[in-house]
Amino acid sequence: MKRHRVAVALAAVTLGGCSGAPPTSVAEAVVVTQRAGVESATAAFHHALRTNDLETFMSYVAEDVFFMPPGEAPVRGRDAVRKWMTGFLAQYRTSSLTLADREVLVGSGWAVELGTFEWVLRPAAGGSAVVDRGNYMQVWKEEGDKRWRFAREVYNSSIPPAPVAAK
Repeated sequence: MKRHRVAVALAAVTLGGCSGAPPTSVAEAVVVTQRAGVESATAAFHHALRTNDLETFMSYVAEDVFFMPPGEAPVRGRDAVRKWMTGFLAQYRTSSLTLADREVLVGSGWAVELGTFEWVLRPAAGGSAVVDRGNYMQVWKEEGDKRWRFAREVYNSSIPPAPVAAK
């Protein structure tokens, strides 16, 4: 029986060491918990974007959102983003969205996500896919209901704009 306890204790110490060091303070534990919440929210948000799911997408948008798409005026407020996304989805459907070089900084109810993207869009009316590549930055905030919502976003294209057709 004594050997069994020693073996269990040794296994627990060994396995515990493999999982990384536990947070050393309450503040670090809060950041770890917040990071998990942010990662879960960003994954669900981007999945909704990939699958053209407007309602799920909007459930991750803060009421006071400030959204800056490339080549357009800023879009302010949740209702305005819904209108913008509805118009966007009437023109394009996401075929794929790949995020890379992600960096997520978390602290005290706020998080910033930076990265690069490749977004493949199919015209809703048919035709060849359009590929956009660029950089993005999203600011997420933890709201009173403890859900993370995206509050600010700016993204730009690394691909030069298409030339205007001559008239």
